[in-house]
Amino acid sequence: MTVITPERAETEAEAEELLTSVMVSVRALRTELDDLRRRVRSGDIVNTTGDSKTITSAVSLLETCQKVENRLAEYRKTAAGIARGNYALDLDQARLGIGRALDRLRLRASAGELSE
Repeated sequence: MTVITPERAETEAEAEELLTSVMVSVRALRTELDDLRRRVRSGDIVNTTGDSKTITSAVSLLETCQKVENRLAEYRKTAAGIARGNYALDLDQARLGIGRALDRLRLRASAGELSE
């Protein structure tokens, strides 16, 4: 099984799959963090080694989640035809406009309105 990382997600579907996986991990980690918070508030003895690993995992998972969300946003922009300046290109509309202009040129050429 190939592990998909934000850097290796090549399609929107892979990024969606990765995001779903990260969300499941975030839910599990949230449970662990809630438990840690409850123990700290109640004055229970805290296992610094284990709890430190939980906190480190939380930070790492949040960073991964941000990368995945950014990658997915890029895929969605690309799929929507949004260019770098955050504007969408309507290629179908451009194609129609070019077709109309060519039709007008052909009509003028056949009517002798254009010089050669």
